[in-house]
Amino acid sequence: MNDRSRRRLEALLKERVCGVCPDRNVDGSCDLLAEGSCTLMEKLPEAAEAILKVNSDRIGPYIDSVRANVCEHCALRNDDSTCDQRSTDRCMLNSYLPIVVDCIEEFFAKGFGPLETSQTAGR
Repeated sequence: MNDRSRRRLEALLKERVCGVCPDRNVDGSCDLLAEGSCTLMEKLPEAAEAILKVNSDRIGPYIDSVRANVCEHCALRNDDSTCDQRSTDRCMLNSYLPIVVDCIEEFFAKGFGPLETSQTAGR
């Protein structure tokens, strides 16, 4: 995902997700982002790639794809593949996944930006 596409997608997510997130400050800024722990924004390119691999009317396949393609490589994951962030609702990607799926599918379906995957990066 190029920088321009990422900024535009982040703006859409901030409007739809951050607006309802309990970790935002009164001024609308993000507590989690300030402390460097907003998994949604940190993992956005990987999440977009994982979500775009799926085409389903059910959330289950999206969860499976995110777990396999994002969570499996996350530094916050425990050795036994459990995740304290996810189990305590501190993983914003997990907590807001249905909204994130809608935003990403809408964003790329409308042609707002190219997804630069690991296979196409550097070409």
